[in-house]
Amino acid sequence: MGIGVRCVVIGLAAWAAFGFGTEPACADDSDTQQWSLLVVNKKLSERWLGYFEVQPRFGDNASDLERLLIRPAIGYRLSPKLSLWQGYAWTPLFSPFFDGEHRTYQQVLYDTSVGATGVVSRTRFEQRFIEGAGGTSHRVRSMLRLSHPISRDRKWLAIGYDELFWNLNSTDNGPVRGFDQNRLFLGVGRQINSSLRVETGYMLNPVNRPRTRADRQLHNWVVQLTLNL
Repeated sequence: MGIGVRCVVIGLAAWAAFGFGTEPACADDSDTQQWSLLVVNKKLSERWLGYFEVQPRFGDNASDLERLLIRPAIGYRLSPKLSLWQGYAWTPLFSPFFDGEHRTYQQVLYDTSVGATGVVSRTRFEQRFIEGAGGTSHRVRSMLRLSHPISRDRKWLAIGYDELFWNLNSTDNGPVRGFDQNRLFLGVGRQINSSLRVETGYMLNPVNRPRTRADRQLHNWVVQLTLNL
């Protein structure tokens, strides 16, 4: 077993332990959802980068549109591996009721490789303006992603990532300080050509809901189409 493969196996095992370890104790509200992502990356100049994402999420056993995310951002490349980003997101909730939300966010993205294994580390700081929340909610998100080729032509990839969400403050009628949610993803990807990649897989997504009796546990089928221009 090569070093890159061992890194993937060890990393995914650690993620699984971490993801299940952060599962809320009262996760008795479960749902199966389908998330579809269209991501466009655009190199604007030698240093400046553009990003645009559209992401509908279908809940209630993937039958109804629950949430929509529209998320543009602009980035500045400090080095070939490190970039800084400023973005905005409109993320309204449609079901079981309408709840408007706007976000601004800043992020640090580090993209490298260990042997044949791609490694991405992303830390994102969000300022969330949620309708009726009684103030601005501040949240930090930390993600580690691994991808490793599993075919000779390196077009098929095994992909795994884990992302932890943590609220930095409490609001009157909205998020509460502390653990918010965790997303553990395992799947495969196919590099169609130099510009287009398709990914799909399963995501375990425990969500903390301190203002209700029941936390949530989501089982998400994720499909992502990434276009690099």
